[in-house]
Amino acid sequence: MSAAEWLFPNWSDPATIAALVGARFLLNATLAAMVARSAGHRSSPAAAAAGLTLFSTSVTVLVLRPGGPGLHASYVELLAQVALLALAGYAVRANPSPARALATAVAVVGAASLLLLSIPVYGEATVAP
Repeated sequence: MSAAEWLFPNWSDPATIAALVGARFLLNATLAAMVARSAGHRSSPAAAAAGLTLFSTSVTVLVLRPGGPGLHASYVELLAQVALLALAGYAVRANPSPARALATAVAVVGAASLLLLSIPVYGEATVAP
């Protein structure tokens, strides 16, 4: 049994779900790193971005596992994701540089795209079973 099958046993293609969760984590971690570089590594925004990244990933995994916390938890996770996107935009806007702005814009577009892709996945996990 692979790690993806163990983590997401109720999915017909657990590797794809694991790839989605992994990609979201990597993009969120990139956004958190951008916030840390912009606001300072020991700043409150950096800590908030790191916390939102870990929270989002943890809740995503729990929602997609059998017997997870359900639809309301997915709403909270989506709200945390939107907060992370806004925080990243705010932090980079407060201390802009052309390279940081471009990298953050690319990461925000990627994370927002995966956020939109997550909505039907959450529906499948919480409403459809």
